Amino acid sequence: MRQWWTKLLPTTTANFADLLLRPSKLAIAALSLLYLCAAMFLLLAVFRSAIPFIAAVIIIECLWLEWLQLWQYSFRHQGRISITVSGQVTWQRQSWQIIQIKVITRYFILLKVKQAAQQRWLLICHDACDDKDFRTLSLLCRNADFH
Repeated sequence: MRQWWTKLLPTTTANFADLLLRPSKLAIAALSLLYLCAAMFLLLAVFRSAIPFIAAVIIIECLWLEWLQLWQYSFRHQGRISITVSGQVTWQRQSWQIIQIKVITRYFILLKVKQAAQQRWLLICHDACDDKDFRTLSLLCRNADFH
């Protein structure tokens, strides 16, 4: 929510953001590190005799398959994306609507978008696009009221 005094100040605003997304190395590295830590924790549990070895192997294989699926999913998040101040999103030749902006940081923006009955989370990291485009998107997300 914007404070009353910010409405009185002259500010820079953005009416739309048009950027070219590519796979984020930061998101893929964080995903890989998270799953590697989970696998290491399971191996530590095996060495401490907390779980049987065969159970750890099965769980690590499931983690591997899940990591691979999420890795492929993150590589599908690329292409040109256009977001207007009204919350309309054009991405991968489909029209979406922003439901919620969950997180805005200097490193990433997490958007919840919907299309008909389908909803998905869209993670846009600062290394997935140009710096200028990410700043424009950040400005748009901070000043727009998507409901």
